[in-house]
Amino acid sequence: MDCPACHAANTAEAVACAACGSPLSSEKKPSRPSRRSNGRRRSDDPSETAVESNHPTAWHAYRLALWSLLPGFGLVLGPLGMFYGWRAVRGVGDDRSARNRAKASVLLSVAATLLQWLGLALMIYGWDK
Repeated sequence: MDCPACHAANTAEAVACAACGSPLSSEKKPSRPSRRSNGRRRSDDPSETAVESNHPTAWHAYRLALWSLLPGFGLVLGPLGMFYGWRAVRGVGDDRSARNRAKASVLLSVAATLLQWLGLALMIYGWDK
């Protein structure tokens, strides 16, 4: 095996170059991830970690959905939250965090809108009797 730094010949089992001392293996060996205090493995691979997104449309839709849970506000903010959430789901691309936030906003907005309009209809119906 030739050394990548000084091109000196080394044995196949050698880990470091006999002439210059530099490591012969250019590829990193996968290290075992350490454990966190809660017992789960910690990963240093950025593709495996959850990344918090800052997609503005998804955040706006989520906040609208949360505000629509307040009694009375959901009659107007619920449909707006559904619209913005639907728009965010279609526009976030591959950002999973933003897509999940947008889906949650659609779900919350639909539930708040339906329940509050149903409550209003029942109050109007009960008023006449």
